[in-house]
Amino acid sequence: MIELDKEVEIERAQQESLSVLFFYTPFCSTCKIAERMLSIASAANGMKEQTYKVNLNYFPDLAEKLTIQSVPALTIFENGQAKETIFAFESVVRLNTLLLKYKKR
Repeated sequence: MIELDKEVEIERAQQESLSVLFFYTPFCSTCKIAERMLSIASAANGMKEQTYKVNLNYFPDLAEKLTIQSVPALTIFENGQAKETIFAFESVVRLNTLLLKYKKR
């Protein structure tokens, strides 16, 4: 998972044909668990290079723009369009299914 810490990097990632942005805050223990789950699912699907993480403490405007009201959150982008956002990670299986859904397009 690639950490993005500049606005221009985030914008570039959003414009990719397929990208997964994981939003977190450092002191969120649920975020740490969700990050591990996402790492497993993205590795299993060969999507490690398309999976990014963003510390929302530094990007409150982005959180507002994407209507992210809690963390952890995950948004899937296709060609600059936010296609789906989830807040409940539930399981590696659910994340795997979600990633496969977009990878196959």
